[in-house]
Amino acid sequence: MINTVVLAGSDKNKSGTPYECKALIKIGEKYLIEYVLDAVCSSKHISRRVVVGPLKLKEFIISRYPQVEFVEEDTSIMRNAKKAIEFLNDDKKILFLTADLPFITAEAIDHFIEESIKSGADICYPIVEKSINDEKYPQMKRTYGTVKEGTFTGGNAIIITPSVFEKCYSLAEKLVEKRKNPIAMARLIGPTILLLFLTKRLSIQKVEKRVSKVFKVKAKAIISTYPELGQDVDKDSDLVVAKFYLEKKR
Repeated sequence: MINTVVLAGSDKNKSGTPYECKALIKIGEKYLIEYVLDAVCSSKHISRRVVVGPLKLKEFIISRYPQVEFVEEDTSIMRNAKKAIEFLNDDKKILFLTADLPFITAEAIDHFIEESIKSGADICYPIVEKSINDEKYPQMKRTYGTVKEGTFTGGNAIIITPSVFEKCYSLAEKLVEKRKNPIAMARLIGPTILLLFLTKRLSIQKVEKRVSKVFKVKAKAIISTYPELGQDVDKDSDLVVAKFYLEKKR
């Protein structure tokens, strides 16, 4: 069993964001965060569930999801994660998810957790091959990076051992800021990684080794066949497309 934190921050200090609180955008028959919490609450591997977000979310969470705990947000994703870890005060691994994943399922979450636990890694990050995304959600726009094994996008999830969080904090904060820019992320990890990425000679294993060395932890990329882990809502156009797919499922 592991714990889960849903990051539902308002991005109140991020200029240019079109939403004050994406978690409370109505999409289809439910609010965005409900899709995530329904999946999280149905997972067979999750012990405690925590939402970090603005106070306006608190009453909503308490009234609809009594099994979910609430923590008021700080000023950034990383600070929100840190606050949640301190609140949980537990050495169990933590699954972090964003609150804007309208297609997420318990099955996708459980597969990621199971593969992460098998790996024995301190940090696990899901990646999904482009053809899988394109087959199921061809109209959803994603950021991709190409390595030897193929072209992949990252999921909006990560599993981490709480005890390694502090030593990863500084660089992780920079990587989060650059998460939509694969070249900038490669540059932060190191010049060799950047060169290999630009010349299409980079492998998943080399990235894992470099990240493990930089963070001084064991890091693992989990290849997932569940594109639902990465289909987030960033723009108005994403909302339109997400509504289209949800209507098709009904």
